[in-house]
Amino acid sequence: MVLPVTTMMPADTDAWLDLIRQHLDWYPRLQLPDIYKLLYQGVMGSEHMVATQQEFGRRLEIEFENQPPDVTHPVLEVIRPDHTLFRLNLRPYKAQHATVKSLIPAMLATTKLVTGTLDELRAVWSSFTINCKQEKITRFSTSQLDEFTSWLEQQGYSALHHSEVYTKEYQPAYRLISSKFTAELGLEDES
Repeated sequence: MVLPVTTMMPADTDAWLDLIRQHLDWYPRLQLPDIYKLLYQGVMGSEHMVATQQEFGRRLEIEFENQPPDVTHPVLEVIRPDHTLFRLNLRPYKAQHATVKSLIPAMLATTKLVTGTLDELRAVWSSFTINCKQEKITRFSTSQLDEFTSWLEQQGYSALHHSEVYTKEYQPAYRLISSKFTAELGLEDES
């Protein structure tokens, strides 16, 4: 069962920081928009990506078809400290000769399970910026953090795309999936 997002906010700031560090290890070229996207997805889920069920399924099938199989990355990447939500990477999933059709119902159901609030997202983002300013993560300057946070506030903490750097370097191709469905699909959390 997926735990309510509120059980993680803001008390588990160290757990969120560990999660960010893990993603920085996996993807050293992460930029601030990519970290924000990670936190956004971890708190808010993926409902913003679903126009209609048919459109979601059609787009997923097309993207899956165009991905080359690749075993260099894990199928699942945790995006919540409580391990209840993951990014399912399409290339390694495809490398296991799995079909995309079985993913569609689970991913659509996932969109309804994680429904955090903007206040929770702001709290997690604020915790991240404080940790950076305390040099627990030394990758971003205070001015970068303040400028990006100001921009996020102007945008109303809306969903973002990955940065150009991240997109070029890592070519992300994933969808979110709840841990509720990973076992049913025979997928294991390797993180």
